[in-house]
Amino acid sequence: MHFSDQQPARLAQSERLARMRLARSTNIGPVTFRKLLERFGSARNAIDALPDIGRHSGTVRKITLASRDDTVAEIELAKQSHAKPVIFGDPEYPALLARIEDAPPYFYAIGRLELLAQSAIGIVGARNASANGCGFARKISHELVSAGYVVASGMARGIDGAAHEAALNAARTTGGKTGGGTIAVLGGGVDVIYPREHRALYEQLCQDGLVISEMPPGLKPQARHFPRRNRIISGLAHGTVVIEAGRNSGSLITARFAADQGRDVFAVPGSPTDPRAAGPNSLIRDGAILCDSADVILDAVRSAEKNTQLFESFHQFNTDGRNSEPDHIQGTYDDIIRSLEHDAEFSGAKQGHQDIANTQETATHTNGGTDIDDNDKVIDLLSTSPLLIDELIRTSKLSANRVSTILIELELAGRVERHPGNRVSRIAK
Repeated sequence: MHFSDQQPARLAQSERLARMRLARSTNIGPVTFRKLLERFGSARNAIDALPDIGRHSGTVRKITLASRDDTVAEIELAKQSHAKPVIFGDPEYPALLARIEDAPPYFYAIGRLELLAQSAIGIVGARNASANGCGFARKISHELVSAGYVVASGMARGIDGAAHEAALNAARTTGGKTGGGTIAVLGGGVDVIYPREHRALYEQLCQDGLVISEMPPGLKPQARHFPRRNRIISGLAHGTVVIEAGRNSGSLITARFAADQGRDVFAVPGSPTDPRAAGPNSLIRDGAILCDSADVILDAVRSAEKNTQLFESFHQFNTDGRNSEPDHIQGTYDDIIRSLEHDAEFSGAKQGHQDIANTQETATHTNGGTDIDDNDKVIDLLSTSPLLIDELIRTSKLSANRVSTILIELELAGRVERHPGNRVSRIAK
């Protein structure tokens, strides 16, 4: 499942530091970073040209170069959590991720770096997912990893967590022989556990999977960070699977990124009476691939892997940074100035929409748990499709007596109904 046996030469240490400084500079985002490397051949040359670019761009998007001391301090902080920087141009940098226009200039990683070289599938969905939705996420995640693929997700509650857990179990079951595994892309720093109830999952991911983030170490996640996180999930993957998502879900943003990046979008259909099925059902109407099994995903991905364009060299930039001369032929920096505007729009204009979509994801939680009561937890886990009560008990992590009491209350309230075979479902409103 490797993309290519040909790897780029390793970046010189001075060039690696220069790229990190350039990426952390004020007003330089992923698109501008890429433009600067394309124009000047190396970060060192781009840094030398910044004063001239500043004179042409005026004061609207003033660029302030990140200091060497601040960048070194960031690296030292990352080392405390055993995180390593993976920089655009490094041999370890994922080939598919490097193809997207706004690929992160670098990110920090904890765990099995070799997973970055494997073919990946993104799995995303609702945080308040039903037990059936989580069960399906576990099923396809286990099958994908058993087939040698990597599952990429965001370590959020619900579908993300279920996909990661199943992927880790599959990797352990196969003894790592298939090469499959899982990558968690975080919205905050790579050393910041969010949500807090996923501490055990995070520790397992750091040991047996991979955790990555383009954010500085120690940074707590904010609503505006999640669109950036979502584009990396889709960018790592040949395709992204959406399992349960409301109409304003961040999962639909991930699907949109995947489509814009030229990747497949898979959607798991659901009952039209379940609000969590609105997102996937709308994606299917818009042309997403209807996904009812892992085989659907595997067939599409294996077809994509045969595309020879996916095996091109993705790192064409000078890795030494000393022999390349800055390009002054064009005489102007209009393309770079436009990229500065693009980056400003990405970091600013899009965050307003995401603030709404991630209200729950960025809410404050205490005692490492959730502020919704047990009744709401149970009703959230139910959908209009009947579910085994034993599965409901296992997924809710509540006692059998407590679940039995809650179901009686919900049944009397007309919110659930029982079915043969000790099953229960939510009544559509």
